[in-house]
Amino acid sequence: MSTPTVSPSSMIYNADRELESLPCQSLIQATNVHYGVRPDLRRLLFEIKGSSVKVLASGPKKMRQEVAAICSSGLTENLHFESISFSWIRSSNA
Repeated sequence: MSTPTVSPSSMIYNADRELESLPCQSLIQATNVHYGVRPDLRRLLFEIKGSSVKVLASGPKKMRQEVAAICSSGLTENLHFESISFSWIRSSNA
């Protein structure tokens, strides 16, 4: 399986559609997998064009903090940050 070379920002023309509603091939084309290095989040976020872009971050705390700092840096006015945090709780009945 080859690694797609298209970034999610290239799909902004479908901004009014849920990613899950796109055909599977579109999802594969919109996915960019990075092995061995962290993606350049600042570059990825600044590449996104649009008057109002909701940025949803879920993952390690340090990554969420980095995304929040980029969105609130004042270098762009179109990024609006929201963080989602959850943990997996193991049931005591398991």
